[in-house]
Amino acid sequence: MTIPALLVLAVVIGYPIVRTVIVSFYDFPLLNPKHEYIGMGNFDHLTSDPVFWQSLRSTAVYTGVSVLAGMLIGLVLALVTERLQGPWRILRGALLTPWAVPVIVVAFLFRFMFEDNGGVVNAVLTRLHIVDSAVQWLTSSDWAMISVIIANVWSQAPFFLLVFTAALGSVPNEVIEAARIDRARTWSMILLIKLPYLRSAALVGALLMIIQNFNNFPLIWAMTEGGPAYSTTTLVIYVYRLAFTSFDLGYASAVGLVWLVLLLAIATLFIRVLRGERT
Repeated sequence: MTIPALLVLAVVIGYPIVRTVIVSFYDFPLLNPKHEYIGMGNFDHLTSDPVFWQSLRSTAVYTGVSVLAGMLIGLVLALVTERLQGPWRILRGALLTPWAVPVIVVAFLFRFMFEDNGGVVNAVLTRLHIVDSAVQWLTSSDWAMISVIIANVWSQAPFFLLVFTAALGSVPNEVIEAARIDRARTWSMILLIKLPYLRSAALVGALLMIIQNFNNFPLIWAMTEGGPAYSTTTLVIYVYRLAFTSFDLGYASAVGLVWLVLLLAIATLFIRVLRGERT
């Protein structure tokens, strides 16, 4: 009964991966029918490509900060809304709304909010006299990455809220009651009782969000298109530019293969840690 599913995976996932591995060893211009085998030439070029290393650093910063910030905000919201009863539960549903908004809508929403002239963020900061002039959120190399991270955290923090809310429901009532009898304070209850039960959920949620952020193309592209000056160019943006702007499928495949290996390494590490937690 698993054969149909395996066949679909082989066609949809297996073939593109194998094809990418093969193409990465070729000089494969999209507009030229002649393709030359160059062996490790594309991978040798990676080591001296400053844009590749910049995109790798940007991917690490974008993913790491987004996941950590989203996880922390989701955890705080889950703990704050844990005891909501009756009509107040609607508040939790409202907090989950950003996760349901399509990513492209989030991108354009924050793009308009961060506009240099006329953007609501600059308008509020100027009226509160926090800044004297408009901040170049999307056109400055210093602020562009911060802007896309803020938009990303806003859209994915509700996911962690949902994950941690479900995990908090699995904490045994006997343990909570015993801690209350022992007069455990709020911080002790959170740090020593609840957080250990949330560890597995945090690992699973972090792995899913790391994979999503590595592949998050529409948010960054719609807000900054990877600029200015490659400051927000992640691996997925760089692969897109190589393949569909420079039409260099061979080199794009090499970068994509490195991207795939990194994701597999991260996933393997998380799965091993998760197995260790369960044992």
